[in-house]
Amino acid sequence: MCMQTIKEGIILKGIGGLYFVYSEGNIYECNVRGIFRKEKFKPLPGDRVEITECDDIGKKATISSFFTRKNRFYRPDVANIDKLIIVIASKKPAADFMLVDKMLITAFMNNVEPVLIINKSDQDFTFAQNVFTCYSKAVKCIVANNVDGTGIDEIKGEIEGFTCVLAGQSGVGKSTLLNHMLGIKAMQTGDLSNKTDRGRHTTRHSEIFIPEQGVFADKTLIIDSPGFSMYDIEMIPPEDLSNYYPEMYNTKNGSCRFQDCSHTGEPGCVVVDTLERGDLSSDRYRRYVEIYNELVIKNKNKYK
Repeated sequence: MCMQTIKEGIILKGIGGLYFVYSEGNIYECNVRGIFRKEKFKPLPGDRVEITECDDIGKKATISSFFTRKNRFYRPDVANIDKLIIVIASKKPAADFMLVDKMLITAFMNNVEPVLIINKSDQDFTFAQNVFTCYSKAVKCIVANNVDGTGIDEIKGEIEGFTCVLAGQSGVGKSTLLNHMLGIKAMQTGDLSNKTDRGRHTTRHSEIFIPEQGVFADKTLIIDSPGFSMYDIEMIPPEDLSNYYPEMYNTKNGSCRFQDCSHTGEPGCVVVDTLERGDLSSDRYRRYVEIYNELVIKNKNKYK
């Protein structure tokens, strides 16, 4: 048994009522105190916890308390995220930019810093550069290439010391990028498969990767989230949407003709100048108007 009665840790994964907690270099298989089950509190990957009754030989313990979450996402179900790392490919699969924009909105809503990686730049470097130009006014962008390692060091610098969610469509090269980025194999919650009789690459649960010591700072954690659809923006009042577009921040200084300007075509809207200067991509603005109109309709339907 361990000498410490209380240890701090982070939940890596939960399966069948058991939670795997990383603490001080070890992974403990944990039950949760009955009071949390009674209150129907749902522990999540990323939760910071205290564990007691630690068995350092059998690697078992009990989760006795939870620290306050700084944020929570529902798709995937994770907590305490510092950065959202969005990965798209330069050609195949074709990037879903509406998804990218909604993920950026979700990140800004939750005070999470987004980073956009334009991967597989060897497929279409011109396209990758165009995407960089389109988004660099709104988000940190990195052009990457798994073949020759372009961008890997820059990505490492962005994630080191943070809890990050790696998100993107299937086939954009997330797994290859992660392995290439680490340079050596990462310890991951998939390694717990022997305990849970589940395959290493099961796609039903979010996985937290813990880089081996010497690769990153001790607090670096990467969550790979399958079936990613981390946007849930329906609760945004339409008039607040522009708050989540950094390129439009200058429209909040009273420059628009109308104080309640929606930036969707009103006369005297400063966004016209923003578009002409190239500070806001016309494609990104078109999607902004589409999202705005979706929110208007949903907002009206709420009261029917």
